[in-house]
Amino acid sequence: MSSTTPLLTGKSKNDKIRKTLGKVIHMQSFDYFAPRTMTELHQLLHATAGKIIAGGTDMLPQIRNTKQSPSLLIDISHIPDLRYIQENKEEVLIGALTTWSELLESPLIQKTAPALTQAAAMVGAPMTRNRGTLGGNLGNASPAADSLPPLLTLDAMVHLTSQNGQRQVPLHEFLAGPGKTTLKADECIRQISYKKVNPPFGSVFMKLGARQGMTISIASVSVLLTLDINGKIALARIALGAVAPTAVRCPDAETFLLGKEPSTALWQEAAFQTRKAITPIDDVRGTREYRYHVASILTRRALESAYTLLQE
Repeated sequence: MSSTTPLLTGKSKNDKIRKTLGKVIHMQSFDYFAPRTMTELHQLLHATAGKIIAGGTDMLPQIRNTKQSPSLLIDISHIPDLRYIQENKEEVLIGALTTWSELLESPLIQKTAPALTQAAAMVGAPMTRNRGTLGGNLGNASPAADSLPPLLTLDAMVHLTSQNGQRQVPLHEFLAGPGKTTLKADECIRQISYKKVNPPFGSVFMKLGARQGMTISIASVSVLLTLDINGKIALARIALGAVAPTAVRCPDAETFLLGKEPSTALWQEAAFQTRKAITPIDDVRGTREYRYHVASILTRRALESAYTLLQE
């Protein structure tokens, strides 16, 4: 069978299996393609603009919840060119199919992006970490996605690919709203990159959820700090998740910190400044005011923790 031959269709020999799946997760009939190369993927996206699936850890729950499924799925999990963690002199490059487990275990990620390692450790159960991918987490664009605050503090770039060529988009521009991105219908995420920060630096990720690691965040934060030779703050990046339509940086708080002597009072005021960047909502996980409160507490703790790391 060709790698681009539909594996599940209304006329497929696997129709009985499809019907069984439909009863279990309430999905409609759909076509399924599994390209093996980037060329095949580009051709499929150009011809069909189908829905991309990789680990499936987010899409299948979405189908269950909405009782609707895409008419055509393109499974990219069999394309080896999308799975890697590499570096050059200035940057770290992460393939879209890199799993949470691979991020967690990578010495390069541990060294250059400790907050991303910490976020990976808090993602679901081992099965979820083994299947869920970084590209999928970005593509779903959940405001509460664990990868987003750490990557925002790293000024990450999203590399997109299509039959028409390649383009790069800053992560903060890639995120367009809850579940929305600037990804075009014929494009796929190829990789995520970020520039290395010269050590020493303090890099921290924290989140609050009903059950740590096994639920969507009520609020999350990532902080990146460096100091100058006089011990004052030379670089400050703060990003928050689950408290706005997308994960967001906090420019007022970052600017407030620059050039100042670290102190408990400074962390407290900077945490308060993050309120200018966020617009939390009421939902089943928490009220708007509670999220404001939690975001401030998490930011203060993350700043304290990042500074402590710089003292070690």
